Amino acid sequence: MNTYEFTFVLNHEITDEETEALFEQFDGGAVPEGGGNGPHLIHVEEDGYTLAAAISAALAKVEALGIDVIGVESEDAVSTKDIAERTGRTYESVRMLATGKRGPGGFPVSFGTEQWALYSWAEVSAWLAQHYGSEQVIEYDRQIAAADHLLRARRILGDGQHRAEMAQLVTT
Repeated sequence: MNTYEFTFVLNHEITDEETEALFEQFDGGAVPEGGGNGPHLIHVEEDGYTLAAAISAALAKVEALGIDVIGVESEDAVSTKDIAERTGRTYESVRMLATGKRGPGGFPVSFGTEQWALYSWAEVSAWLAQHYGSEQVIEYDRQIAAADHLLRARRILGDGQHRAEMAQLVTT
């Protein structure tokens, strides 16, 4: 069994009572962060055989305290400027790769329009590793990004009647 670290994103600032309950529930392995007008976070250390198991176990513990988790903090959404900074490439080089004007093509699809394009770093780093051998795909980052998307999808769906059918999209 391994100990995994990750950070939950919450929909509210943690109260003193919730902080005490978290401390007891996690034996000191959950620490509130942020606050004020910024994001409300809980940094968690949880044991598990896999990262997914650790996130699930910690999620159950936090939600048992009545604390609403809306995501897992992830640095997955990146702009072309961010990609350039992370890879040491120029902005123009990344823009040309993204538009297919340079390179082998097949650059990951953005989440928006070209003017406001955001990309998944997990997808971009995998593409760069495949085509240029220049980026190391970090499985932890991929799993954290996926967990964030899944928790946010859960929140969007709420308790809707089609939640179970939507969950099947992950396994089909």
